[in-house]
Amino acid sequence: MTIRIGVVGCGHWGANYLRNLDMMDETVPVIACDQRKPILEKIRKQYHGIEVSTEFSAVVNRDDLDAVIIATPAHTHYEFAKASILAGKHVLVEKPLALSTQECRELVEMASASKRVLMVGHTFLYNPGIRKMKEYLDKGTIGDIYYLQAVRTHLGLIRSDVNTVWDLAPHDISIFSYLLGRDPVKVSAVGVSPLKQALEDVAFINLFYGDDILGHIHISWIDANKCRQVAVIGSKARILFDDLNPLERVRIYEKGVSIDRSYNSFGEFQMLLRDGDIISPKIEPEEPLRNLCLEFVECIREGKKPLADGVNGMRVVETMCAIQKSIKNNGKPINLKEIRDENYSHRPSV
Repeated sequence: MTIRIGVVGCGHWGANYLRNLDMMDETVPVIACDQRKPILEKIRKQYHGIEVSTEFSAVVNRDDLDAVIIATPAHTHYEFAKASILAGKHVLVEKPLALSTQECRELVEMASASKRVLMVGHTFLYNPGIRKMKEYLDKGTIGDIYYLQAVRTHLGLIRSDVNTVWDLAPHDISIFSYLLGRDPVKVSAVGVSPLKQALEDVAFINLFYGDDILGHIHISWIDANKCRQVAVIGSKARILFDDLNPLERVRIYEKGVSIDRSYNSFGEFQMLLRDGDIISPKIEPEEPLRNLCLEFVECIREGKKPLADGVNGMRVVETMCAIQKSIKNNGKPINLKEIRDENYSHRPSV
């Protein structure tokens, strides 16, 4: 069974979806939709037999489509995903799933009721390097987890529809939750707008997971140093993922510090410093987006739930809303339960 798919939004990321769909035996890209006619003309020439349109209705109203991939600006995700599910299509939508907790819940409930796959493009969950980190964490290689740290900076692209938080932070929030197997319970964040827009260009985010585990994220799109790193620090070792290092994407530093409480006298303890090797495990060169597309197809065929399903996407958006609220309150800690209870919405001006 070949899955017939329409792609809505054919800019940089939508073009990557089209490329992967065209190369896979399991899928056929049937129609591409974008408001920019020069892009559509290029697609028409590149992919033999594909149809193109500037109208979303030309995609969602087709009876011969199994699924729709939505790679449009964030403020359109809810509208397009809802219409696609109502039309009986399976849906893969780029992050974030939507811009409010209520919209996310509605999409999750609709997909569940109609037995349609709802998947979110948290691509890093399908990155072999991140999965290798997860493998080592689950084996207990680093001992007790102390904290996680992520840096995601670059100079541009500066977006006008969402701030740097909504543009970049979903990647690392989804990574942290995947590695830990849990979502944060509280957040605190600050952000500034050096470019004097209404949207934050830089942010520093703290995520609290319980059991004294802390996550920290630094994001910026005005930093001349491009960086894509995630580190997990534990009592026995530190694991580093560097997405910009094609030769050694993951390194395990067998160094750590813990407390030896085996002394008999009250209050006595000793710091134990561990030193060891630096290990760079072999990681197969796989394209994360292809892995994501393959799982989307597999879930459609077999009725399975994807790793990055609608609930996963909803939890990330809840965390994003808490971060945004904390920024607006000068770093005030925000509980995630508070966000879920009040149906928080974040709709930047577009």
